[in-house]
Amino acid sequence: MRSKLSVAILSLALAIGTLVASSSPLVSMAQAQSIPSTAKDAVQLIRNYYRWINQKKYQGAFNIWEKREDGAAANGQSFEKFAGGFSDTASVSVEIGTPGEIEGAAGSNYIEIPVVISAASTDGSQQKFAGTYTMRASNMADDKSWYIHSAKVKKVK
Repeated sequence: MRSKLSVAILSLALAIGTLVASSSPLVSMAQAQSIPSTAKDAVQLIRNYYRWINQKKYQGAFNIWEKREDGAAANGQSFEKFAGGFSDTASVSVEIGTPGEIEGAAGSNYIEIPVVISAASTDGSQQKFAGTYTMRASNMADDKSWYIHSAKVKKVK
């Protein structure tokens, strides 16, 4: 049986979607870039994502995901489901590997970022996950910031 923490981390990893700009002030640092985003920017966004989760600033973390037209994250989660998935999470940390090359396609740039995630639950148990985040930045919109487009993260022993 999966713990809530496993389900939360794994559900974060199921993402496909369309970008909708966010108006949250927590993400304003990561958004509204009018110059093309760099690999360094994408890595920093992943760091911010986990920092916000640790600070229980779930709206900021949620806003880093691309959004569908209905406002749900690209992985299909509403904000309420996203935030609720961390109810048993005490802390998370992320080790970020060397990002891949930025690749362009259909008006967007994509980059894969390898990660290893360590998570501690409120009951003291520890879990580790590994995989990649695929980030997307539009070349066509005024906002050329990175957003989480998808994630492929699995629990490791």
